[in-house]
Amino acid sequence: MLSNPVRLVALLSAAGKDLTVDDDGLPLTKLVAVLPELKNVDPVGLSLPVGPPVDGAARLPLDPKQGPAFLAALGEDRLAQWAAQHPEQVNPTR
Repeated sequence: MLSNPVRLVALLSAAGKDLTVDDDGLPLTKLVAVLPELKNVDPVGLSLPVGPPVDGAARLPLDPKQGPAFLAALGEDRLAQWAAQHPEQVNPTR
């Protein structure tokens, strides 16, 4: 995807206005400059640890045991370590 400009443009076009980037003040040109490095990264999905529905609610509550640790790891850029400790929450994309 990242090495094929046609596919990348198609992806970005499909996302349209819904695609946002939190660049934390980093110029977009610097963000784009790291894209070639990403082809060496195996992406994974992480499932937010949730508990069972409460009283038929449409939303699932955060798992009281694993949820706070997940959010702390996310905020502290330690998701790789958290994922290694909780492989059941990792969803391979390939």
